[in-house]
Amino acid sequence: MYQRVGQVWAAILVGVVVVSVMQMGGVEGKPDPTQLAAMADALKYLQELDKYYSQVSRPRFGKRSEYAVPPGDVLMEASERLMETLARRR
Repeated sequence: MYQRVGQVWAAILVGVVVVSVMQMGGVEGKPDPTQLAAMADALKYLQELDKYYSQVSRPRFGKRSEYAVPPGDVLMEASERLMETLARRR
């Protein structure tokens, strides 16, 4: 008895799926031209907004970004002096 009820429900489900697929067959896959125009306008707006903010904003590097970094040789000499000092303390 329960098997028969299950088969009926399965048949109804298959019928609904078949009817749905047949109705969707008439729908074209092309988007509406007004939607394409709206999308193009939105993309243009976003590009202009990105261009504006890239010109107006400034990069953030932290509090002490205005200090100049000494050349590589100065850093190397300072690190060598530090290593010598640490080696003497041992």
